[in-house]
Amino acid sequence: MFRPARIAPCPAGRRSDMRILVILDCVETALPALETAGGLACRLGCHDIRVLQPQPATDPDYQSPDEGMPGNEARLHFARTIADRATQLHRICTDWAAATGHTTDTHWVERAGDIRATVAHEASGSNLVVMGRPHAGDAAAISPSLAGALYDARAAVVMAPLRAYATIGLNPVVAWHASPGLERAIASAWPLLEQARKVTVIIGESRLDTQPDPALVATLRHKGVTVAVERFISTDTDVGARIRALAAQGDLLVMGAYGRPHFLEWLFGGPTLDILTHALLPLLTHH
Repeated sequence: MFRPARIAPCPAGRRSDMRILVILDCVETALPALETAGGLACRLGCHDIRVLQPQPATDPDYQSPDEGMPGNEARLHFARTIADRATQLHRICTDWAAATGHTTDTHWVERAGDIRATVAHEASGSNLVVMGRPHAGDAAAISPSLAGALYDARAAVVMAPLRAYATIGLNPVVAWHASPGLERAIASAWPLLEQARKVTVIIGESRLDTQPDPALVATLRHKGVTVAVERFISTDTDVGARIRALAAQGDLLVMGAYGRPHFLEWLFGGPTLDILTHALLPLLTHH
């Protein structure tokens, strides 16, 4: 049974020409992705939520010459699998939109073809791209969508949490590691940061108190935002766990993405795998 998240009511009278793109490619993570997009739309005054269901044009089980050509039964099975998943995802989207008042704001799109190229094309015209958080073994399935949005379109990507949050971006956490990616992530999150109840900046150091507070801290405080700075000793093996623990009280983690392929390795196979597969709060990142 569909149960919408209990999200705080949206402020009345706010309008925006921004677009949020939601990528639905997994039934299990579809609802959390939609709920995250709805929460962001509420906070940002967005009235254009585009929901993309990308579909592979060819069966991934027959991608190399040694795998041969699919027979008629295999082609029919592949077509049924794709159609069934699209039907389930569309139903989840329609039910969510009706239950949360986003019926007129939500626009459903199905595209068949190269998934990475499809996502990149749609993401290039969007302000934020929301994706479902993968499970530990989902790297192969989600990498084309993530790469298309993050690296090809250079869009701000929000990885949805595995459970619903009552708020999103009211208590954001910035994982500080100076980089162009973090600067762009902060710029994308700025409408949330400057209206936040509290912003926490977490800094990993080889020795405590060796880095000055970033300029972001003074800028936000000048705007009247409460800012807390948390520091920790970082090592190669505990960075993900420490960030996850320090960010646990927040409702959005903002961080920069490293260059490909290192960021995907870091997310899916490195020591900080737990940030993506175990952390509960949304993750906003930018290349």
